[in-house]
Amino acid sequence: MPEVTPGRAMAHAALAALLLVALQATGDAPRLLLRYERDAVLHGELWRLFSAHLVHLGWAHALLNACGLLLCAWIAPARFGAWRLVCDGLWLGGCVSLLLLAFSPEVAHYVGLSGVLYGLFVLGLAPPAFRGDRIALLGLTTVLGWMAWQLIAGPAPAEERQIGGRIIAVAHLYGVVGAFVLLAVQGLRAHRQRLAPR
Repeated sequence: MPEVTPGRAMAHAALAALLLVALQATGDAPRLLLRYERDAVLHGELWRLFSAHLVHLGWAHALLNACGLLLCAWIAPARFGAWRLVCDGLWLGGCVSLLLLAFSPEVAHYVGLSGVLYGLFVLGLAPPAFRGDRIALLGLTTVLGWMAWQLIAGPAPAEERQIGGRIIAVAHLYGVVGAFVLLAVQGLRAHRQRLAPR
């Protein structure tokens, strides 16, 4: 995989952020068509498993996630090559939605990129953290600690008021799970390649 320069990573993140903003500007109809709806997915509307992560509750929600993308690209530019970002986004979005479907039947509706974002932060921070990078380890610990706090104590009411709806904290966990599964698969593949006869 070719190295991604910080400038290119930020450009790719900015394009993805613009997509979120553009969808938000189109109003309520796309959100209703694209959001995760448990019953609709079970009746065959499978695109919602992926499209749900591109639409948001409102402007504050969309802009927060757009800024999160830019922050993630700044911290971990290596994951923000165009093709890798698309693949990671599809994988993480699919994991979040499928795990909601399988293990969170009480969640009837879901929108937003936050579950995917948590996964992207883990994908970017975990490899250097495991190699001993203390700053990456601090970042990874912060992300996982905040996720755990929201699961245990519940989301802050002020944060929910800010975004205009309920925070589905378990979606963040599912994004993190998807990220660690992907890192494990990639690690096994790299290990096999090192052991393969040349």
